[in-house]
Amino acid sequence: MKNKSISEILKEVTMFSSLEEKELKALESILNIYKYEEGDTLFLEGDMSDSLMILIDGVVSIFKHDDKGNEIVIGYFKKYALLAEAATLRHTPLPSTARFQTDGAIIKIDINAFEKLFMSHPNISYAIIQSLLEKVELLQQNIHFNIASTATEKILQFYFKNPILSLDLKQYEIASILSMTPETFSRNISKLVKEGKLVKTSLGYKIL
Repeated sequence: MKNKSISEILKEVTMFSSLEEKELKALESILNIYKYEEGDTLFLEGDMSDSLMILIDGVVSIFKHDDKGNEIVIGYFKKYALLAEAATLRHTPLPSTARFQTDGAIIKIDINAFEKLFMSHPNISYAIIQSLLEKVELLQQNIHFNIASTATEKILQFYFKNPILSLDLKQYEIASILSMTPETFSRNISKLVKEGKLVKTSLGYKIL
């Protein structure tokens, strides 16, 4: 994002890459870019959002709290992900909380103006549908993690489904997604490496 104009950043976002210069200018007029530091809260469960949010730098965790106050991580999101788009487009309260795991930045686009100007654009509509489908797949993945019979099965499933995201996350963050303690995660990672099912690289672990 360093030294890039807003127009250059927007062209790197798939849903905006086909927009003409005139359309990009119109989009620029209804958005703002906000920077965040590691640990900052982006939004809280129950908030109303008046902006479509696109992550353009950093990693954000989305989570809820159970009845005992424990954080239940739904997922981690990285560059160019749409965040909370379903609730924002439906104009309903946000169903979860979001926090920056690293320093980062967000594009916030005025949702009312966006709906009037861009929702009928075929490429943008398609990109939003694809993002929503990815969220459905994420929820299905979380259900699988919760019903998986063993810790090793959960870990292998995670690395199989998230080969790129896993490189950006710390081990305790992956453990939180899988609803296991960091100690249990570390122990089972070592077991899988010994069994030749995972290999450790300079960037992290990779499934074989």
